[in-house]
Amino acid sequence: MIRPTATALAVALFSATLAVPLSAQDDRLVEVPYDESRVVRVNGQVKVQATIRFDDSEAIENVAVGDSTAWQITPNKRANLLFVKPLEPRASTNMTVVTNKRTYLFDLVASPNAKPLYVLSFTYPDEPEEEPAQLADATTAAERDASQDPLAVLDPAELNFAWAGSGDAALLPVRTFDDGEAVFLTWPQGRPVPAILTTNAKGDEGPVNFTVREDVIVLDGVPREIVLRSGEEKAMLVNTGPVRPQRETRAETNSVSAGEVES
Repeated sequence: MIRPTATALAVALFSATLAVPLSAQDDRLVEVPYDESRVVRVNGQVKVQATIRFDDSEAIENVAVGDSTAWQITPNKRANLLFVKPLEPRASTNMTVVTNKRTYLFDLVASPNAKPLYVLSFTYPDEPEEEPAQLADATTAAERDASQDPLAVLDPAELNFAWAGSGDAALLPVRTFDDGEAVFLTWPQGRPVPAILTTNAKGDEGPVNFTVREDVIVLDGVPREIVLRSGEEKAMLVNTGPVRPQRETRAETNSVSAGEVES
């Protein structure tokens, strides 16, 4: 009587193991508790893309990468996902992501021998209840709207709309202009945003630091050419306006930067 009981128990345990969701057994899908002082390591491999998922209530406002030539960093249209892919077999740098609610610190490490990460998401502590309306910040709705409007502080006289597009039309933004400090790009609602790259003096392509303000992507600095890629498809944006002295960029004044950190 003892042996049948043991056999039945073994079968029950094996069945329970099979019922566990696949994501719980796949260490390429990682979920970590959010901690503002924690540096999260993202292992990468060439030709493998990792997705970093932020809370549904968050929107990416700024991304700063220590070595932007070795990594391709692209947000989704909603700005709550970040797609990360190394461009070199061995590359290591740090990345800071600032959303409308939190700041995240990452180590990006690429190696041919690494087991790449597919999806990284976070769990968050319960948020305190909102204060009563009468105790809330007295900032008016108009002031809030103006602070979030990416065009609110631009001087129309400084804007340059002389950007020419070529290549795959599906990758091109519907609006491109710069103010001498940054380039403003807007894609239609629902259209995926391609990887946004620039070229260095040697012609090598690499991503740029950017911020996301509602439906506008703002690139730090004003390059003469911008490369847009999605898989094998490619498009170009060329600044055909007059060359003008570039003033201090927003990257030097407003963006968050982080030094090299150890995981």
